[in-house]
Amino acid sequence: GPWTDPPTWLAMAAASSATATAAVAEGAAQRGGFAASRAERRRLIELRCAQFQRKLGLQADSAANQAEHALALWESVLTRHPDAPEAALWDLWHQLLRSQRQWSASVWGPLTGELEEEEDPLAQVCLYLLLWGELGNLRFCPELGCFLFAAARSFCRGGGRSANAVDVQTGAGAAKVEGKFLNEIVKPIFSAMLGETYEPGDPPQFKFGRAPAPSKASNYDDWNELFWDSSRLKAAMRLKGTSWLLPRLFGAHIDAAEVWRQLPHVDWQATLRGRKSHREVHSLLPLLVGCYRIFLLQSLAFAVTLLWATSEHRWGNNLQKASIGIIAPAWMLLYEVGYQVLTPSLAWSHRLIGIFKTLFFYMSPVATFALVLLVEQGHLPDVSLPSLNLHMQSRWKEAAFAVHATLSSLVLVMALVPQDQNLYRWRFYPTMVRHQLLGAMAFWLVVLGIAYGLNYLVMNFSGEAIRGVWILYDEHFQDSWVENALLVVQIVLLVFPCFLCFMSSIPLLSTLVIALFGTIRGIHRLGGLKLVWIRRGVGLTPVPRNVCSRVLQIPHERPTDLTMMKALKWWNHMSDRELAGFVEVWNTTVLELRSRDLLSCAEQESLSFVSAQAARLGRVPRLLDPRAVLRLHNALPANPEARRRIVTLARSAQMRELPKGTVRQMPSLTVLVPHYCETILFKVDDLFKEGCTTEMMHFLVKYYRQEFVNFAERICEKTGVRFQPSATGSADDRAALPMGASQLAEAERQLLKWTSCRMQTLWRTIEGICNAYSKALLSLAEQQEQGIAPEQARALVREKFQIVVAVQQYAKFADPTHRSYDAHHLAAVEALLQTFGDWISIAYMDEESSSEGKRYFSCLVDATCPTNAETSGHRSRVFGESSAGMRRPRLRIELPGFPILGHGKSDNQNCALIFTRGEVLQMIDANQDAYYESALFLPLALQEMVGSSVKQRGGRRPGILGFREHIFSNIGLLGRLAADSEFTFGTVVQRTMDRPLEARLHYGHPDVMDKLQMLQQGGVSKGTRGLNLSEDIFAGLDLVLRGGWTTYKEYFHVGKGRDMGFMSALSFYAKVSMGNGEQAITRQWLRLGLELPLSRLLGIFYTHVGYYLNQMAMASALQSFAFMTAFFALCQPIDMGFADSAVGVTTSYFAIFYLLFVLASVVPLLFEVCLEEGLRAAVNVAVNQLLSLGPVFSAFQSKLMGHYFQTTLYHGGAQYIPTGRGLATARESFLKLFRTFACSNIHEGFELAFLLLFTSGVYFGWAFYLCVSFTVVSWTTAPFLFNPRQFASPAQAVRDARQWGHWMWRPSGGEEESWVAWVDRQQDVRRHSALSWLFLPSWRLLSAVCTTVLVLNLVPVPPFARTVEWVRALLAFLPPVFHLALCLVLAPLGLCLGEKHAPIPSHVLLALVAVSLTCFEMSAIKWWSASAGAVLLHKYITISYLLEVADTIAAHRPGGCVLKIFHDALKIWSRSVRFMRDLLLGALLSMMCVLLSLVPCLARLHILFLFRTRAQSAAEAMCPNGAVRANSNEVADDGLEDFGEASSSDALLCRLLERFAPKALKQPLEP
Repeated sequence: GPWTDPPTWLAMAAASSATATAAVAEGAAQRGGFAASRAERRRLIELRCAQFQRKLGLQADSAANQAEHALALWESVLTRHPDAPEAALWDLWHQLLRSQRQWSASVWGPLTGELEEEEDPLAQVCLYLLLWGELGNLRFCPELGCFLFAAARSFCRGGGRSANAVDVQTGAGAAKVEGKFLNEIVKPIFSAMLGETYEPGDPPQFKFGRAPAPSKASNYDDWNELFWDSSRLKAAMRLKGTSWLLPRLFGAHIDAAEVWRQLPHVDWQATLRGRKSHREVHSLLPLLVGCYRIFLLQSLAFAVTLLWATSEHRWGNNLQKASIGIIAPAWMLLYEVGYQVLTPSLAWSHRLIGIFKTLFFYMSPVATFALVLLVEQGHLPDVSLPSLNLHMQSRWKEAAFAVHATLSSLVLVMALVPQDQNLYRWRFYPTMVRHQLLGAMAFWLVVLGIAYGLNYLVMNFSGEAIRGVWILYDEHFQDSWVENALLVVQIVLLVFPCFLCFMSSIPLLSTLVIALFGTIRGIHRLGGLKLVWIRRGVGLTPVPRNVCSRVLQIPHERPTDLTMMKALKWWNHMSDRELAGFVEVWNTTVLELRSRDLLSCAEQESLSFVSAQAARLGRVPRLLDPRAVLRLHNALPANPEARRRIVTLARSAQMRELPKGTVRQMPSLTVLVPHYCETILFKVDDLFKEGCTTEMMHFLVKYYRQEFVNFAERICEKTGVRFQPSATGSADDRAALPMGASQLAEAERQLLKWTSCRMQTLWRTIEGICNAYSKALLSLAEQQEQGIAPEQARALVREKFQIVVAVQQYAKFADPTHRSYDAHHLAAVEALLQTFGDWISIAYMDEESSSEGKRYFSCLVDATCPTNAETSGHRSRVFGESSAGMRRPRLRIELPGFPILGHGKSDNQNCALIFTRGEVLQMIDANQDAYYESALFLPLALQEMVGSSVKQRGGRRPGILGFREHIFSNIGLLGRLAADSEFTFGTVVQRTMDRPLEARLHYGHPDVMDKLQMLQQGGVSKGTRGLNLSEDIFAGLDLVLRGGWTTYKEYFHVGKGRDMGFMSALSFYAKVSMGNGEQAITRQWLRLGLELPLSRLLGIFYTHVGYYLNQMAMASALQSFAFMTAFFALCQPIDMGFADSAVGVTTSYFAIFYLLFVLASVVPLLFEVCLEEGLRAAVNVAVNQLLSLGPVFSAFQSKLMGHYFQTTLYHGGAQYIPTGRGLATARESFLKLFRTFACSNIHEGFELAFLLLFTSGVYFGWAFYLCVSFTVVSWTTAPFLFNPRQFASPAQAVRDARQWGHWMWRPSGGEEESWVAWVDRQQDVRRHSALSWLFLPSWRLLSAVCTTVLVLNLVPVPPFARTVEWVRALLAFLPPVFHLALCLVLAPLGLCLGEKHAPIPSHVLLALVAVSLTCFEMSAIKWWSASAGAVLLHKYITISYLLEVADTIAAHRPGGCVLKIFHDALKIWSRSVRFMRDLLLGALLSMMCVLLSLVPCLARLHILFLFRTRAQSAAEAMCPNGAVRANSNEVADDGLEDFGEASSSDALLCRLLERFAPKALKQPLEP
């Protein structure tokens, strides 16, 4: 290979660099051009890198690595500049150093006075890559890299007083010690950054534990933006010294060349400390400030609609209309205050300008509104001028209103336009590109028009109800503050649910319109009616012509003897070259399907061409025979996956948007696959355990039965095995087996690969990509370049294609002393290298101890690296002697320190990124797949990035190119639901997000990214802990903010696996929701919201953060409706018909709102299925969604996502949640389900049911009761409905109940052992939020105010008197307080603080006391009175609010030790109340599970419901004793017997093959 030579070239640095450079240049001139050959280009790059390595003190391996990198990039760009290497080099320089040039002109020039000069581009490219390659985590700060590059370049130019200046052209200058740059510059900077949020240690520990970093803590973005502003940077850069007033680096007479020499003397701790440019405050404030235009638009629209609907005269009077005008000033005031709070680096001059602009312009409608108010109330003098016939009092109103309307309109327009891009007034500020917005504007005009029209129609009914409340009060009530308060409360309760539904209806309707637009665009893009014929197998005759002309790019030569009859047959249209090329590609496709066991041997034969000559004579497969078009039988193969792949090939080949491009013209591609500890390759114990087949093996054979039959046929033919009736009669007699040792090893290896390639494993990913991409590119190269030798074609493909697998734990897999030691994983990685060594490299992190502490390295191994003797020697029957040996790295580059400072994935990608060689990166996860026929389109897809026909925006090519995915994990009920969701998002949704919304960003996979742009924005992801939990999407956010753009195509695709179990699927949704909660407070979302045009902002907001915000709003809307109905039903004793108003609002709004939610969940999927698979398939999907309780899962998922988004947004503490990718057949315990989902769903589900009880006596319509009941059932029972074997046996249900009871009873232990620890952990999250939130309105506080007003109206508190009646009235008004008083008394005595030997745990005892005291207090209520229900609701609501207050105070512990007793008392009281709630809910749910488990046959029906197949029987498990093992799916992994050697597994394997082998292979061979 081109880069397998060891980096011995660095030894030449000891010789005269000037002589070497001159010699290379002279030789190139004599041969006719600058760097005309690859060898000369390589030599030039090696010289440049050697010079810089020697003079700047760089690492030798790093310099060698970047020399390879620079040459690979030059060669890739050269394909677009044939025979013009110098032009290619300038093109590379232009693309790679775009940000560097802008930064130098904006920051470096003002700092040093040095002007940007166009000099040797090769030197600049090499220097940039060399410095970038050694920065480690500092690569997340791209402008810091620009600073170091500019300083190094100035130093190397030899200007100023620098004694060690280096002449880049001659290489003259003093040499530096290797590693000097890392040790003296990079490590001090990294140490200063590390100390901000980490405590030193081995490894370093996050200072704040599970809590988020405080808003004042700096992160990568803050440090990077310090280098955006020359004035801030000049003031911050301090040199080391003893004085508190440290000298500054950039003095009055600093020379640019001196900066590099002074960098080791910079005090980086002082320089980087306290450099916040954006505060990440966990609250709604950042989202409200950044996206204030969206909330302004929606609140304005709601106010206008409400005014129209509730006014007796449409639009109301002048005062009511004028009140609309103060909405924009209110939002602008919030924006200005919030922006200044969130931007600590804003200069005081700009703060004053913002305040002045807000007060004297944006707030001017408030002054004019006050004028209108004075005029309407008649406070202005009436001036009459009879001589002029003027009466000024009547003119005042018109003039004041006109002025107010004009100013309000002007302020509104200015508020809705994007804010100034350079909000910070910094010299360097990346600017976005203005895109074409007509399509997005049309889309949102449709959405908003439908939304506002629908809400207007619905609001008419609600408006009548609200007006009815006013009329009732005007007729029957006196002027009393209590009654007026009740009026206000009722108006708020009627309006607030309508407002939430109004806000939620817009994203729901946008989802429906996205489905409509996406389907229309899909009809145009995918082929429309052609798909109908393709699906039926009769529309494939255009495939040969399309593949040859558009995919293989073979020039078409029309035959001269083509007659009318010959023209009916496609092979007569093709030249011999075209026909031979298509036959070769088609047969390779069919062979690939057979190798995946999607076809049998007979099907392979029927689908393949015999030869090109036979095809010329008309002997073609029936599938491609135009003479068979009228036959009714579908010629497509029976296997659905094989059908899909053939149909996809035909569909992609006929798309209109295919670009032109060959393998030689495509840019080089690197596929980057991160891996931590996911399954690489299954082992025998995963398939056979204790003499039985495991449950996973059982389900795989059930789901892929025909494929396993094809597999058995292939293996038997490959090994030459024939079965006899007694061949497998003995499980222990090895001699009786029909296979020898070598045959067994081969069959075992193939079975492990077969199972691994049907689950979500790294092996499936690497095998799919290596086979598909390499074979496709080789086929294309051979067809596109006639006469190319196979070795030349393979060398060309190796230059264009590389896979880097970032196996983060590779070194630890080989370390027996480490807890991550795994010999099986190590053997599997070695198997990858042995099998796919031509294409893959393994990047990993290593560490070693030294006198100065731990040193960390980023390493690279490939198939050429030798194996370490000390890690080899473990023998595996499947992969041979050295399968478990760790290889010695080819490149080992030291890092500045501990690299895992984020959540792991981004850091892993960052450390592997330096080893990528491609100009283009493809991000692939370790649970994906690729397909040969799709990979044929890979060169065309990459032309979308760099092709000559690519549209550029702002002088830039697309930075991210997205593709669709095929979800292959639709196994089982939950797997299918998750697959449907991902399928919808990856097709119809992204199609519309791309055009017309311009809203598609980056979602990790399988996006292709322009590496040259990614390098300049900090990498392919971000690595700040907590804040960048969803690390991938920030690549898209930063790309848009820096002027880049994305696009999306559908002719290329890869496979993708999703979660297949209830816990894993919902863990994924929880992780994504928490990631979006953290995104909402970042500077990226703030700036997108302020700078994007409104039409594009709406698209990005509602398809990203706004989607999750809407999940939170929908749950709140449902709860507010339930509370409103309960409140108005309890108002009946007032006997004024108030309930009629609530009935009107509920019946008009609630049903439509819920219907929109259901339609938005289902319609996009149905539209896309109808488009791609037909109407019948769409109907089947709709029926399956209902039968599989898809709406139940959707309702539960929506509530879970809203909960985690809200919790993260308010409190922070987002944590990475690992999700299992395997087939979830294991039963989760009742305790685990309760612990996981109680806070997010179960508690609030039962609260909805509790509120529903208070609506008795008033009928709110069948739709309301049906929807709320459905929601209650979904939120409370979904975990148990979707849990495998939940109802397997009554004994198991009883064991679950006892385990849960012990957990509730136990006073100490971890979260899994004690309810006390669990509930304390749930409330600890409140420590991360500001205590000031207690004093801001929350829905529980507002509910408590509402019920208080209601109780005061129903049970007025009489004047003080020493009577029982007065005490009764007071107790009705107050929340239960007796138990709280008791806790205040007990807290000093140390009760309930963890005694270990008490017969009854304190939390249980105090809970019983709490129940007793509460019952005593409740006895004061007159239960026979009509107000008893209102009093009961009031006490429940107030105690719920007080629980929040108590938990928040106990978590924050204000006052410290002084108020410790008070804090402990609140904690005791909170535990007592919550214990009784959880005891009641858990008892009800566990009783439900026990009762359902008693229902006959329910367990079998439940397994069929979840997996569409029955459970494994003893015969199917092939257990020798005839009994199925308990927990057969649980596999022990001791890491010692890698792939198993037990004779029982051999016998089981033979019996499996015998059972499924074709009948022809079960007969003995003829003698």
